[in-house]
Amino acid sequence: MSDPQPQSHPRPAARPRPLRHRVAFAGFAVLLTVPLVGAAQPAASAVKPTAIVSMGDSFISGEAAGSYEPGTDQPGNFCHRSQVAEIHVAPIPADASINLACSGATTDNVALGGSPRNGEAPQAERLRAVAAEYDVTLIVLSIGGNDVGFSDLVLDCIAAYFLIAPRCQDVWADRLPAALEAAAPRIAQNIADIHTVMAEAGDTDYQLVLQSYSSPVTEDNRYSLTKLLHGCPIRDDDAQWAREVAIPLFTATLGEVAARSGVRFLDMGPALRGREVCARGITHDQEWVTGINIDLAQLRNGLGSHLVRHSMHPNARGHAQFGLCLGEFYASSDNAASCVRGADGNLHATPLTALPTPSTEVLPYIPEPVPTAA
Repeated sequence: MSDPQPQSHPRPAARPRPLRHRVAFAGFAVLLTVPLVGAAQPAASAVKPTAIVSMGDSFISGEAAGSYEPGTDQPGNFCHRSQVAEIHVAPIPADASINLACSGATTDNVALGGSPRNGEAPQAERLRAVAAEYDVTLIVLSIGGNDVGFSDLVLDCIAAYFLIAPRCQDVWADRLPAALEAAAPRIAQNIADIHTVMAEAGDTDYQLVLQSYSSPVTEDNRYSLTKLLHGCPIRDDDAQWAREVAIPLFTATLGEVAARSGVRFLDMGPALRGREVCARGITHDQEWVTGINIDLAQLRNGLGSHLVRHSMHPNARGHAQFGLCLGEFYASSDNAASCVRGADGNLHATPLTALPTPSTEVLPYIPEPVPTAA
């Protein structure tokens, strides 16, 4: 299968990009005093159109947001790059927005010399074509979830809900920190590879943002006996562990990688709070996540994991909010920020001065009502 060309989306007329002379924080709180990598003064002349680019996995590709780009929702390629993904809806001036991310991607699928996915070359190599055609002003990377086995974690949590396996936190409390520790140098290498590609293109004036993850589930669930029917068959204590322990572990690991690599960091940890699947106090139409369900429309592409691939991912509403936060962060002078829902109901980029302290805590057992679908 031939490698499809990256698809660009027209954007509002570009304005001069904001310059960055702030620095990434080191460790958990300390600010350095050297410029961010890629924050140099603009080149004397720029004749190429500008573009913003997203890279990485399903959390940023637009899995579950629908409206997939042609060629990314078919047998042989289920990258599921949505036309309403975060990068396309962010209010950031540029001539084009380009989504290179792919559902299921690992660091190996991003790395120079890495492995292809769905017939597509590694994303850093695909970036070469983009950098040759465009003056890239922003690259956002979301990666690492599949390296540590996110889908396996979700399946273990579902199995625990049906009482056919231990609580997923009991299985993953030690496994997750070790997996993240192993993934960290590979994520750092992805960042280095992106810098290599951009340097080869002669582009040194761009922002590189490493983005983290948010929990799609919450223990503050509006259902009890009918969780399965509504797409949230997760134990309340496991959902609490995911939100309070697992996601902060991701945030701490990715934030440290960003600091060591000298790039900006966008913490998505709080982004879905109060808008998770089955969250109390809201309706289904107010959720920013797609829960566990079978996408019957995908039957046209045959049987396989693509039928449930979109489960537990941000939907179009979620990506619209992620885009708002990304736009604020791009325009700010903060080295790191968290996407937090404000009084207006929208996400805003709030300065982040310290990363969470990693924990391997296992939460107390909370009895769960016997599951039922009716």
